[in-house]
Amino acid sequence: MVEDNPADARLLKEMLGDAGAAFDLTNAERLTEALRRLNGEAFDCILLDLMLPDSRGLETFFRVYARASHVPIVVLSGLSDENLAATAVREGAQDYLVKGHVDGGLLLRSVRYAIERRRQKTEKLSQKERPDRQGGEPNYLKTIGASQKFKEVMDVSLTVAGTSTTSALIQGETGTGKGLVANIIHFFSGRKDFPFIKLNCSSVPDALLETEMFGYEKGAFTDAKQTKKGLFEIADGGTVFLDEIGDMDIRLQPKLLHFLENRTFRRVGGVRDIKVDVRIIAATNKDLDTMVREKRFREDLYYRLKVMVINIPSLRERKEDIMPLAEHFMEENEKNLKKGVKGLSAEAKDLLLEYPWPGNVRELKNVIERAMILANSGMIQPDNLPQELLEGAGSFYIQTKASPDNMTLEEIERTHILNVFEKVKGNKTHASKILGISRLTLREKLRKYGIEPQPG
Repeated sequence: MVEDNPADARLLKEMLGDAGAAFDLTNAERLTEALRRLNGEAFDCILLDLMLPDSRGLETFFRVYARASHVPIVVLSGLSDENLAATAVREGAQDYLVKGHVDGGLLLRSVRYAIERRRQKTEKLSQKERPDRQGGEPNYLKTIGASQKFKEVMDVSLTVAGTSTTSALIQGETGTGKGLVANIIHFFSGRKDFPFIKLNCSSVPDALLETEMFGYEKGAFTDAKQTKKGLFEIADGGTVFLDEIGDMDIRLQPKLLHFLENRTFRRVGGVRDIKVDVRIIAATNKDLDTMVREKRFREDLYYRLKVMVINIPSLRERKEDIMPLAEHFMEENEKNLKKGVKGLSAEAKDLLLEYPWPGNVRELKNVIERAMILANSGMIQPDNLPQELLEGAGSFYIQTKASPDNMTLEEIERTHILNVFEKVKGNKTHASKILGISRLTLREKLRKYGIEPQPG
């Protein structure tokens, strides 16, 4: 333990002692003393205060981490230093604990978790990885995406999974896979053997959301015939995933904030504080920054949730993932449909790659399922794809669903002009340069082919 405040050091020792932990605890009051001890002694875990007499802030963490990167570091922080602690987690700290909001149970769990993680890593270095892990968890990740952007999402997600209490905020458009990322954080964390419970804040009426989260006591209201546990209580030891957090009633947000800071709550109608050990992962497709400015989302809750932010890019921003995902969904559907569909035609692949995918991965999954049902041959053809996909791709399939060999010269010209016009987003100057014709000629052809209505 690296802690210069004698009162805090004594309190932490008492917490570990009260919890019945048999730890050999060494205390250093300065960074220089900690670094000296790390040179000559072996430790299983480091409890590190960031604000020391001879070092302050992230410099403290980085110097300890550089000296003993193989030892898990649990950062201790005052409330004013919480952002520093969160940055330390991103840079490799095992966990962070906020002073004044830590009890013996949470401290004990964090230390034991850190030591267990180190033991597991040591075992992996000393023996070959088990075959079931080689073919299990990594494949689970491969089904999500292969692009560099999504690999970065996975790196951050696994970093969060490596901590035991850190909250996370997942941001992304509808259908990008926010729920899947939340699952991954839970699955790869020390909480994976405990419940993972999802609660969609937009699908539960405001009046019921509080009782869903915290439960209620018998007699709390007319229909409360018996006491009911809330999802936070049921998930003790595990993870609660609050989807669409931006839709939570602002009147309920202070109660969630209180829980995040103290890990305690009261059932509706209750008078007793209940303490649970739950990690909160929130997700939204809304701009919470704007909502905070407009007073539609509490600023203090926003900053408490965004200790670790995971931004998931849209599918149109990571087109490298389209074909691997499409092939994965085809394999999934073939297991059930058994239609002998082996792949996508070249034309169908082009359409998938050109489409902007406003519904992201979820839309792609539905499109592939539909195409598999309609396919009458061993390959998915353009005819098997929905009309909006053909229109969105802006290709000649919308007009003839045929090859250029079967099109007239005018049809080919119209298709080419349409494609160029769409690529330059309607800019006539750019389109005329690409086509090698004047703006006047372009206007005439647009009018002739009905590509764009012209003013009288």
